Amino acid sequence: MNFESSSSERASYGLFFAGQNIIYFLMLQFLALFYTEVVGIGAAAVGVMFLVARIWDAVNDPILGSIVDRTKFKGGKFLPWIKAVNIILPIATILIFFNPNLGATGNLIYAYVTYIVWGMIYTLCDVPLFALSTAMAKNSNERVIILTWGRVAAMVAGLVVAGTGMPLIQAMGWTQTVVILSVIAMIIMIPIRFKAIERYTDAERKTSTLKESLALTKSHKPMIVFYIALFFTMSSNLSLAVGSYFAIYNLGDGEMTYVMPLMMAGFLPMLPMALLLPTMIRRWGKRNLLVCLLTAGSLISLFQYFYGYESATSVLVLSFIRNAALFTPLLLLGMFSTDFVEYGEYHFKSRLEGITFSFQTFMTKLTSAFAAGLGSILLGMWGYAANQVQTPDTLNGIYLMYTVFPAIGSLIAAFVLWRWYDLKEVEVQRMIDELRAK
Repeated sequence: MNFESSSSERASYGLFFAGQNIIYFLMLQFLALFYTEVVGIGAAAVGVMFLVARIWDAVNDPILGSIVDRTKFKGGKFLPWIKAVNIILPIATILIFFNPNLGATGNLIYAYVTYIVWGMIYTLCDVPLFALSTAMAKNSNERVIILTWGRVAAMVAGLVVAGTGMPLIQAMGWTQTVVILSVIAMIIMIPIRFKAIERYTDAERKTSTLKESLALTKSHKPMIVFYIALFFTMSSNLSLAVGSYFAIYNLGDGEMTYVMPLMMAGFLPMLPMALLLPTMIRRWGKRNLLVCLLTAGSLISLFQYFYGYESATSVLVLSFIRNAALFTPLLLLGMFSTDFVEYGEYHFKSRLEGITFSFQTFMTKLTSAFAAGLGSILLGMWGYAANQVQTPDTLNGIYLMYTVFPAIGSLIAAFVLWRWYDLKEVEVQRMIDELRAK
């Protein structure tokens, strides 16, 4: 393949992904635990906060996406946003993991403000980053490779957080750990400022208003079907949301011995999956690959529930195998979204990178927060009490959330994709070729 982007350019793209995902996985894996165990906010209150923030995102993210679509700086359409959040996002992350000791009400208000502001900054990071891949190259296969660099780097970041997060927290405390990881993230996100090139921004094309953009997306069948499926599989995947609780109370009898191994079992399989994705996509296509993996992961999850967790080794092995399948949607998100951009321009004559990727960002935040929120609420309903021995009902509830909930949601998602998703890679490339010929 003749690449338009250079290897150093793709590497800088991957490094930015790594930095961004050090922060993302730090939030995903540890924020709920920090709120309940350190700040002292009740599990149900944390769950409600996560859901309230996503209601705000439903309004805010499309607006921010439209701003990205309509704003053209001298330095490019996407890179100026990326350069700004390079500094701002790590700072916001440090602030969110700070315990202000303002009392119950004050702590809750502080948590709401910092969490919602962090979410807005994350949108202004995620949307331009994924959209940049459409400006770096036109060939759909090259875009898959560019995004694969990003996804591989993201999984390495996940492994770093899973492998070092809890040991660092135990050795140094929450604040120092978050500061160290956030500074590392900021440093490795810097190279993209100097290496990335926006080759295709289609600045001459008509820019739609927010109202026009939202109206167009209502007719975007492939995107609607995909995000319905994504909602079912990711919002029901409570294994990340309750994984630390499962490791501490079900496997560790109140100790943190199994937190890091269980997190590693979640992220290790995603690295080889990310490396294999371009080959598997060329052979089977994204839709067929995703349907098969979601179905297989669901069946393994159900088997894991009935097998039990008396043996920690078997839990780790089964978690490793099933996570290779169930976490694949995280790897494929950007690859589907680049197809949606081309589909939108071809059918609606309007190129909406910002809106398209803002929906992706919103759905990522919505599903992760929904899972975290639902997990926290159910923990409260099943009688969870922080830093205490849990009842058998609580332990069984945690195990149900870790295994059965993801299985049900992913089976529904697989059916939705199999039945209604029909956008194929060859059609996307045909659209790209016809658009470039005009």
